[in-house]
Amino acid sequence: MGNAFWLGIIGGIAGILAVVLVVQLGGMSEAFNATGGLQPYMNAAGATLIFSFVGIAGGVLENRKIVGAILMIIGALGALISIGLLSTLSFVEFVAGAILIPLGVLISLFGVLTFALFLLGGVLILTQAPHPH
Repeated sequence: MGNAFWLGIIGGIAGILAVVLVVQLGGMSEAFNATGGLQPYMNAAGATLIFSFVGIAGGVLENRKIVGAILMIIGALGALISIGLLSTLSFVEFVAGAILIPLGVLISLFGVLTFALFLLGGVLILTQAPHPH
């Protein structure tokens, strides 16, 4: 278990925490009858969850150099895009009430953390010398 493994696990956990926060934000949106409701949040949260698992799988497969690196980089880019969508949706909710601002900031922070850790892990896998078994 090398650095890429731990980067994948920590990045995946950050992505999953972002999903939990997004579901909460979507629930608040639904409760206050905000435009769009819960569905856009659930779509983006589902995509983020999938990319978080892809990044974790890349970290676990760090010994299979190309496969692990590709999975981590796909997880990083996918999480960045889907969490970016969530941040855009959150901005609309910020206008509705200032109470949601801290939640949106947390989602963005977890998204940046997920992206950075997955991308760093993928690069580490590509640049490491193969481990003798």
